[in-house]
Amino acid sequence: MVNIKNGRSVELKVKEAYSQDLGKFKVRINNDIMTYLGIKTSGGIVGLHGRKVSAAIARPLFSTDAVKDVIRMDKFVRKNCGVFIGDYVSVKMVKPIPAQRISLLLKTLPLRADDFKQILKRKLMGIPVSPGDIIVIQLEKTRIPLAVSRLQPAEFCFVRDTTSVDLIEKKQEEEIESIDSLIKRKQLIEEILKKVEAKFDQGNIGAEEFSKLYEQYKEELLFVDFQINELIESRETQIPIRSTLEEPEDSVFCPFCGVQIPLDSEFCPSCGKKLGMTK
Repeated sequence: MVNIKNGRSVELKVKEAYSQDLGKFKVRINNDIMTYLGIKTSGGIVGLHGRKVSAAIARPLFSTDAVKDVIRMDKFVRKNCGVFIGDYVSVKMVKPIPAQRISLLLKTLPLRADDFKQILKRKLMGIPVSPGDIIVIQLEKTRIPLAVSRLQPAEFCFVRDTTSVDLIEKKQEEEIESIDSLIKRKQLIEEILKKVEAKFDQGNIGAEEFSKLYEQYKEELLFVDFQINELIESRETQIPIRSTLEEPEDSVFCPFCGVQIPLDSEFCPSCGKKLGMTK
């Protein structure tokens, strides 16, 4: 359901981001590669296929950067697409569409659900999201991590003011688990998922039962990843994985066609749709 402009993809080697891009959900790619993928040099959205799938805003490498066949991304984007420095990631231009519904996992609601949903929609407006992404927002001095559990109707979407937001509270156990124990639990859940898939393939369970079990264990797997990320993040830095407090510098992306547009635009100059975004 994702619109791919030209179907081209490239494999690029992951390198560390420029310091000024930290926490801004950006990646940097060589100009020639951006042209090959069909991305304007002013920026666009790319799908990142590593061990996981995510999306980010693509911008050109600095002219002083001599290495061409690389993609520069910070550790937060790397976590969301499941890669490390030195790995290769598949990069393809994508054209996200407006999200009809997004489900977000969190530990505890910081305020009334309806109020928090409105804050989330305003902070996420114009940001490309994918299932499994970890996003952190900050309310005053409180960091609130969320995991994108489900996203409809596509793999890459923009959140709009019309997007329906579901908040799923997932209380953490009283006993704080170590990273090692969480990794073991993750491996166990992955093994269970493989067995569920095998049973379905062999005809031992029906489609309805398979769908129910698969969604249950996938959600549990996502929450374990969520906990692992939180423990690692608390040890490494206090900078958010995706700081949704930071407004775009001077532009946003049209929620209808995904083209980069001036921040104060009332209508998209590409598709002509009225934006009605919350600035």
